[in-house]
This record gives sequence, C-alpha cells and structure tokens, in this order.
Amino acid sequence: MLAARFRRAGTHRDDFSNSEELRATLQRRLRAVAWVCAAYNAGGAIFGTLSPIMRARTATAPLSAGSSYLYAIVAVLFVIAAQLLRPGSPRPLGRLRLYEAIIFTFGAGLFLALNIFDYSTLQDVYSKAPIDIALGTASFAVFLMVAYGVLIPNPARRTAIAMALFAMTGLAPDVWALVTGMLPIPIAPIVFGFKVTVLTLTGLIIWFGSYRYEIVVRREAAERELGQYVLGEQLGSGGMGDVFRGEHRMLRRPVAIKLISAEQAGSPDALARFEREAQATAQLTHPNTVQLFDYGRSEDGTFYCVMELLDGETLEKIVERDGPMQVSRAVHVLTQLCGALAEAHGRGLVHRDIKPSNVILGNRGGMPDVAKLLDFGLVTARGAGSADPMGATLTQAGMIVGTPEFMSPEQCGDPNEISASSDIYSLGALGYFLVTGRSPFAGRNSMQMLAAHLYETPPAPSTHVTDIPPELDAILMRALAKDPAGRFENARTMARALDWNGAQVLA
Repeated sequence: MLAARFRRAGTHRDDFSNSEELRATLQRRLRAVAWVCAAYNAGGAIFGTLSPIMRARTATAPLSAGSSYLYAIVAVLFVIAAQLLRPGSPRPLGRLRLYEAIIFTFGAGLFLALNIFDYSTLQDVYSKAPIDIALGTASFAVFLMVAYGVLIPNPARRTAIAMALFAMTGLAPDVWALVTGMLPIPIAPIVFGFKVTVLTLTGLIIWFGSYRYEIVVRREAAERELGQYVLGEQLGSGGMGDVFRGEHRMLRRPVAIKLISAEQAGSPDALARFEREAQATAQLTHPNTVQLFDYGRSEDGTFYCVMELLDGETLEKIVERDGPMQVSRAVHVLTQLCGALAEAHGRGLVHRDIKPSNVILGNRGGMPDVAKLLDFGLVTARGAGSADPMGATLTQAGMIVGTPEFMSPEQCGDPNEISASSDIYSLGALGYFLVTGRSPFAGRNSMQMLAAHLYETPPAPSTHVTDIPPELDAILMRALAKDPAGRFENARTMARALDWNGAQVLA
C-alpha cells in the first residue's frame, strides 16, 4: 500500500525518485565501482605480464580471456567511465542507469570470458574436486551480486531482476561446458546443485536487504509529502515557522515550503496568524513581493504554505559580508521595495516587519539585483473603514510587534496607531542600514532602541559614510520622521523622491 501511494506521487515504479540526492549518491557509488574495476583489471594486466602461462597466452591470442592486453584495455575503459562520473552536478538519472548497466555488463562479460578460459584449463581436474572448483568459479558472480546489492541504491524489484541476471551469468559457463563436453555429465548435478544453491541464497539475502531499505526510503518519502509537494532540506527558520526546499511532484517545480513551527502549532492565535500571512500574500502580485503558490494542511494536521523558491541572499547577509552598499544599488533596492509596498498599501495591508532579513536580493530571469519582500506574518489591514479582519484581534492591547531596530515610533508606542506610514519609517531605517552598514540606533539594547525611535532623531547617514549624496540623506531622514505626517505620503511618493537623478521609477 505504501508503494502504491508512492507511485501515485508520480515516481517511476523502477526507482525511488528522480531527486538530486538519489542521483548524487548513485553517481558517487558508480564512480567508486568503476575505480575498483579499473584497479582489478590493472592488477590482472600486471599479473599477466609476470605469469609465464599468461604471457604465453597473451603472445598467442592477444585479446583472448586471460590476456594481459585484454585486462589493460578493460582497465582503461573503466578509468574512462570513472572520469565521466567525476564529481559535479549529478547526471540525469537515465544516463546514470545507463552507466550502471554498462559497468556491470562489462563485469559480467569479463566473468564469463574468464570462466570459459578456466574450463579449458581445468577440464582434466574438474572431476577430482568439483565442489572446490565450482565454489571458485561462482565467487566472481557472488562478488558482482554483493557489490551491486550493497553499493547501488535500488528498489527491490530492480534488485531482483539484477540478481536473476547475475545468477544466470554465473551458471552460463557451466551450461556451455556441459554442452561442449568439458563438464563431465556424472558430476554435472553436483556442480549445478551447489552453484544454484549458493547463487540463489546470495540473491535472496541481497534482495531482502534491498526490500527492507526500500520500505524505509519510501516511508521517509511519504512522511515528507505535503499534498502535491515533497519536502526537501531545511533552508531557514523564523518566528512563525521553518522554511524548506520542496518540489511539486508532477510539475517538478522547485518551491519553498513554510511549515508552522511545532511551538506555534498548538496556539490558535499562531495558526490564525499563519493563515493570515498566506491570505495576505495571495492577494499580492507585484514582482518584488514573494509569490504564494499554495496553502493547505497535511494529513497529520501540519499547516503549510508554498512560495516561489528564491535564489539569492538577504540584505542582512549581503551588508554583513560586503559592508555598506553603493548608493546606486541601495536606491535600486529601495525603489523596488517601494513598488511592493505600494501594492500592499493599496490593498489596505501594512507589513509591520520591514527589515533586511525579510528581503532577498538575487537574479530573476537574467535580471540582477531583484529584490523580493518576504514574511507577511505580522501583516495587518488598515485603511478607510477597515475593521482589520485579518489581524487586529490577534494583537493584544499594548503588545509590541516587529523588530526593534527597524520599528516605527507608532509600533514602539501604540500598535493601534500603526498605518502604511509605519512601513515607510521601517523602509527608511532599512535604507539607512544599506548605505551605512548599521541601523539608525545601533549599539543599544532593545528597550533603548524603542525609546530612541520614540524620542530621538538619528544622525544623518552621511555622518557615518561621507560619500552619501545630500538628496539621499534628506529622503532617508524624511522617511524617519517621528510624526507620520512628516514622512512621505505613500510609497509611490517615496519612489519618486528616490528618482532625483532621473532614473525610471514607479508611474
């Protein structure tokens, strides 16, 4: 039943998945097998040059079984295979399975050739010790079966097929010897009975191990399913939940999946805020706002929302690593964020948590430095006639929400007075951070910062970095005005002000 569920998820029945993890593991294992086979054949070539019997055979039949030339050629082929599987981006699964088939087919072919050669040299002594010789001729087939079963990740069905093929490879030389008269008929039942027993038991043991492994893998995969999505590695965490890399099972589209944290899952208010974030983000379509694809609840009751997977870094990490941004780049980022806020404010939504760690900067569709505003977990509805159905009841009287370094005076004093102008203030504080590498009241504890936002005017950014233009100084200080009436009327007005040098901004 578990396997049937996994197949419904869109995974081919002959493989666990097409995940990068599986492909990377398979590529590493195949490369290791290729190197082992190369070393084995290189050793055979060296032994062939030292053994008088093998040297004579090489001289009379250069490419026959046991020839040092043949060993050397096969060793080179395995070295080439190992190089094709060198570390890097995992190859496509179909190509890796092709390499797998080629490597083990070569191994099986070499086994057949050597065993046929052995029969020609052991023909006269086979009847004297049939069990010992049968064990020796079966050893390489057993080696192939164990190597394949242990090293190559495979579902039980594929493993069973491989074990059957290896077992037939192990018996083929005996069948050939019996037909040609090299294997005496009186001892044939002993040879076949012994080898069939050894190969069958080996195959069954390996198949059972693969079967148990498949159950574990499929159970883990099933536990990481969320509706139409499969959960991957964790990307980060926040106050409301954890963010994971994911993939839509049918579309194979990479996504970011946010799960409500275990600490918050038992709180009705936290669940309501999580749902509110999804609803708020779903309303927004601006290219500088993270896009929401889906929202739901898994079979075990876990709430999740699915967003676009962003390739980039937060502004916080960029500034911490590289220092203050160039003015032109900072203005470009701020202008984009003004566009995202203009749409949100136009819909009556106030973000309430504008800060560097909530903005990711990266490349999108070949365009560099595209800013994406994240985390609408603290969003509230404001505007004419708004009763804040999305969240006012979730904020207790006197409760402070936001991040102290970037909070507006209203957030520090009376949260009920928060408006779109509060986001303008926070955006000004973020711009201050971008061009100076520090928040307006850096170096103070949380309570001191709250008091400073209420009563102190920060020094102009140019006091920390001298090459900041006076126009940007004035824009950021206006955005940081204590009185909301002294700030920009809205995000579009601030964007136009950022266009003091004539660049294209919001209409």
